[in-house]
Amino acid sequence: MKGSDNHLLSSVPVGQRARISAVTGCSLDLLKKLISMGIVAGSEVTVTQRGLFGSPISVHLFGSVLSLRSSEAAHIHVQSA
Repeated sequence: MKGSDNHLLSSVPVGQRARISAVTGCSLDLLKKLISMGIVAGSEVTVTQRGLFGSPISVHLFGSVLSLRSSEAAHIHVQSA
């Protein structure tokens, strides 16, 4: 991830920090789940691990580690932190 380009969380490499810019294209149920986990615009996340085949993706957010399916992370737009 270079510059402040907009990317998907699912494409952020392990060890990189990113700031969430938007959550789009998902169901209302998934949106509610992500918001309850703290996945909101302006939040900063660090990708800490990725599963063997790219899923799940573990991210550090607000002192907690969250695991997301790659299909969930594909709805989360981020920018370089």
